[in-house]
Amino acid sequence: MIRPAGLGTRLRLLIAALDDAVERAYRDAGLEFRPRFFPYFQLLMRRESASVGECATELGFTQPAATQTLQLMARSGWVEVVPGEDRREHRYALTTAARDRMPALQSIWDAIARAADALDSTLPAPLATTIDAALASLDRESFHALIAKELNP
Repeated sequence: MIRPAGLGTRLRLLIAALDDAVERAYRDAGLEFRPRFFPYFQLLMRRESASVGECATELGFTQPAATQTLQLMARSGWVEVVPGEDRREHRYALTTAARDRMPALQSIWDAIARAADALDSTLPAPLATTIDAALASLDRESFHALIAKELNP
């Protein structure tokens, strides 16, 4: 029997559709910005600088993932390495060019938020609310634990 796509496959398809559309909006505006940069950019807008570890902890990513994204952002000119109190510590801060592009980015982010609201209006329940509820549920009991229960009732 052929089963419909699994939950993970459907989520990857949804993320791909959303990320591709957002990345295209950035490209259309002439910005080399990726959806994965957004949480780091937002964090660095609120802070003067942050270390890889601080980004990983505050954003909920692994340190290798944070390192990879920050390095990519640096190569794209969005962030730069700045010295910390301890010269051995590498911290990241938004570049002057990144700060200059904030109005263009904010315009896109506002349009994305409105588009997300429009998408939500077509759904039986708001997507963000459903995702937040699923994440909260998985914080209480992991998906692995749920699978184990189903394998060993």
